[in-house]
Amino acid sequence: MIPARTIVVEDANEVDRRLADLGLIREQLTAVASVAKTWADDASPLMPTNAPGTLAYIYGVNELREQLLDDSWKVDRTCGIEAVINRELGLRIGYQNVDRACDVHFPPTPRSAKGSASENLCGPNLFERAGIEAGPLTGVRSDGVPSFYVMVGEDGSVELSQPIIANGSFKHFVERIFISAPGDDWLEEIDPDTGPIDDFDISVRFKDSA
Repeated sequence: MIPARTIVVEDANEVDRRLADLGLIREQLTAVASVAKTWADDASPLMPTNAPGTLAYIYGVNELREQLLDDSWKVDRTCGIEAVINRELGLRIGYQNVDRACDVHFPPTPRSAKGSASENLCGPNLFERAGIEAGPLTGVRSDGVPSFYVMVGEDGSVELSQPIIANGSFKHFVERIFISAPGDDWLEEIDPDTGPIDDFDISVRFKDSA
């Protein structure tokens, strides 16, 4: 079965409009990424090797809830997946560490394999499991609530995306909403006094013959 094409929202104005449709604002998600990266970077070399990812996950989930929980958004643990849910909007949001986000050519890859619980929430539907082509992937979950993830890259990049999960990884994306990619504007951030020189003359002179 050939999956439907992924919807990619990357224009800044379109991103803000799409987030508004979901009852969100950009700053809520950049705050999640900032907190997660801060804790990952704070991991001591003496800690276990998985400490950066574990700290990012713990405090990323915590900050996601700090940012969203109110009368509409509630804590959700369906299938054992830590998330938040808005029943009025019909939307679930979890947290995910990925290699990188906001790259249109290279979709995010989870930094650790996804388990069966994630696949139950975000996996192929029953038609696909039976090998029946029933139409485009819809991302409808076992309880009928689409599940998005705040995906935070190792560089702090962040997107809000709706994956289809199979065999421990992301099989396909229904939608990707690019929130922030810190590396995009590096040319504008170079200090002219300390940045690389790209235009200079080299003085050349011949050695005097003996």
